[in-house]
Amino acid sequence: MKKIWFFIIGCCFLLACNKNSNPIPTSPQKPLQIVISNITSTLTIYSFSVVNPSSVKLIDIYSQVENKTYTVNVNSGDVLKINYFLELEGPKPPTNPVISFIYDRVTMASVTNDSGIVTGTKYITIP
Repeated sequence: MKKIWFFIIGCCFLLACNKNSNPIPTSPQKPLQIVISNITSTLTIYSFSVVNPSSVKLIDIYSQVENKTYTVNVNSGDVLKINYFLELEGPKPPTNPVISFIYDRVTMASVTNDSGIVTGTKYITIP
């Protein structure tokens, strides 16, 4: 009787190990580009962050005063939370500053500021 129990336990162990050795394939992470453009010396981004579904900040920017491109890795199906607080300082610039979110060469969303303070939250779903 003990031999049968050891045999059954051994089979269960082998089945469990076999299942764990073949994980379900997941899609690889892809880059999300965050392009900050048309910045003049009169714009300061006081707060800007991108948060993934696990509440992890992928990027957190303060006092950005130059054109830059950032890249963060995201997963297909992620719903990203974008928090922003932009403030124009001094005279209005001739062009509106823009923050664009580009995934797989497609602009998913953009935030612009043409007067005073712009603040809010956007959600982007990664296809």
